[in-house]
Amino acid sequence: MALVAHYQPIGRFDVTTSAQHDAEVKRLLAGEADSLEIDFSQVEFLSSAGLRVLLVAASLAEKKGGTLQVKGARPEIREIIVAVGFDDIVRLRD
Repeated sequence: MALVAHYQPIGRFDVTTSAQHDAEVKRLLAGEADSLEIDFSQVEFLSSAGLRVLLVAASLAEKKGGTLQVKGARPEIREIIVAVGFDDIVRLRD
């Protein structure tokens, strides 16, 4: 049975916050969890630096046999994730 860790960032998911998000994602996936669910409902902006954090998280989860899920993303953020093809590596949920 999969063990899912949960993370809820607030505000921007960009170059100014990516180191903090990257550290938290790595911490969560270093434990027993093999999957990660990131609640984007309070994320206002996603940049290429933020996309890199998602890529790292997806890779770490995949290595453990798990998945990365992003839930609650605003339409404009979902659009970015789909436009760059990350919907192939990230499960988007409402």
